[in-house]
Amino acid sequence: MDLIIHVDGGARGNPGPAGAGVVIRDQDGNRIHEAGYFLGRQTNNAAEYEALIRALRRVQLVQAQRVTVHSDSELLVRQLTGEYQVKSPRLALLFRQTQLLLLKVPRWTVRHIPREANVRADELANLAMDRRQDVVVFDVESGADTSAGCPTPATEAAIETAAPEQPPAAPPGLPRGRPAVRVTVAEPPGPAGCPAGEFAETAFTVEARLPAGLCIHAAHAILPTLLAILNTEPREFAAIPTLTVRCPRAGCGAVFQLSPMRGSNGVGRAEQP
Repeated sequence: MDLIIHVDGGARGNPGPAGAGVVIRDQDGNRIHEAGYFLGRQTNNAAEYEALIRALRRVQLVQAQRVTVHSDSELLVRQLTGEYQVKSPRLALLFRQTQLLLLKVPRWTVRHIPREANVRADELANLAMDRRQDVVVFDVESGADTSAGCPTPATEAAIETAAPEQPPAAPPGLPRGRPAVRVTVAEPPGPAGCPAGEFAETAFTVEARLPAGLCIHAAHAILPTLLAILNTEPREFAAIPTLTVRCPRAGCGAVFQLSPMRGSNGVGRAEQP
């Protein structure tokens, strides 16, 4: 199933009482989830991340194959795509949570949209701020539909994480105990698009350092996802799907596919309790 997500977050006072709005629909436009979440005292930027985190937690119940996220927060979108650095310690924590949740989605895209295209998510965020509580307007799993009635408080207990697959044993010759990620150049840079020139390799393995010759723009793009994979809990490491990252440099067009080296994190079948 493909899902379309609209998220929005805001705070009255920045920081101040904050809310997050989440709208999830399938590819045919059918409602999956609509809710506003009260966040207590937060900044606007933190509320934007909290909205996406709640949306991705809900997505885990659906087991979507592809997720498209729409947000009117340029900061959120550019940080997730690697164009902006995450400098705030608070946002860095939320960024890491978001990355780990995105790792559970086989394919995802995040897009920046104008505020007028994100009206429903904004309404839900303000509804939560007005009522100072979580408000689930509709949820297809629980059957909740309070569009014309009283709000139903959302519960974190309803969000469950699917158990990851058991990781396979390490391939012969692969070092154990040190996570590694395989990076494949799915699409090379365009002509004269990369300041470092053409890539010497079409695939390489990354453990603790990047290979020589990798363009700084490409490195900046893949590092957030790369670090999220390498820092994943050992038992979840092998269940991470292949992730696609695009170089943000204008005129480049390079596309990378990142996937965990199975068994490189020291957890194999024989070691499972």
